[in-house]
Amino acid sequence: MKRQNGNGRSRMTRSALRRKRLPFYKKNSFIISSFLIVIVLIGIFVFWKANSSNNTASTQPSHKVEKVKPKKETKKKTVKKAKKTTKTPKVTKDQPAKQVEKQPEKKQEATPIKNPGTYNDLTYDTDWYTFKISNEVKLIKDANGDAALLVKYNYTNKTNNNEVPQQVQNNAIMLKQDGKQLAATTATGDNAAIVNSSNNGQVQPGKSFDGALLVKVGSTTSEVTMYFKNIQTNAWLDSTQPLKLD
Repeated sequence: MKRQNGNGRSRMTRSALRRKRLPFYKKNSFIISSFLIVIVLIGIFVFWKANSSNNTASTQPSHKVEKVKPKKETKKKTVKKAKKTTKTPKVTKDQPAKQVEKQPEKKQEATPIKNPGTYNDLTYDTDWYTFKISNEVKLIKDANGDAALLVKYNYTNKTNNNEVPQQVQNNAIMLKQDGKQLAATTATGDNAAIVNSSNNGQVQPGKSFDGALLVKVGSTTSEVTMYFKNIQTNAWLDSTQPLKLD
């Protein structure tokens, strides 16, 4: 028997003998099994840790915020606005109420014109006025010493308003010499009073006034022609009055 064991050992290599003589904790089988056991233990620990964390998470109170209603509700005080009362003022005897009544507008009807203008025998007549031309027509000197023609007249106001003779005659009577209209000029000396009163004085309705007009002439020999207006059409009448200066 000893020979057989000896022969068996002689057949094994040195490396095999060395491995066979190693202690159990250095053998590969022990190391592998130990490694597997460690892996299993680690897995069990991880599984246990995960379960324990889930249990603790479920047992912990939630951090949700809930609205808490107060025990006593405070009612807001409603402030009542005072109504504005408009008091109507009392009318006393000392201060009577003024009532403005709208009166219907009166339409002024234009008075129809019967005589728009006629001239005959040195008389220029209309529904509004009458000019009677005087025979006293003469050349004089104006305030500047220039030649001027003085024509006296009698004016009657037929309107219902005060009228200025000079304004009426300036609008209704025109004087021309050599085709040019003659312009009014200023009087001097004894003739200034009658000309100025005609230019500035007012004649009341139904009243007459002795006045005069004064115009500057360009020639002391050429004839001057007077024209009279139609108050309805504002056209000049066909009848004229020639005035000779020589």
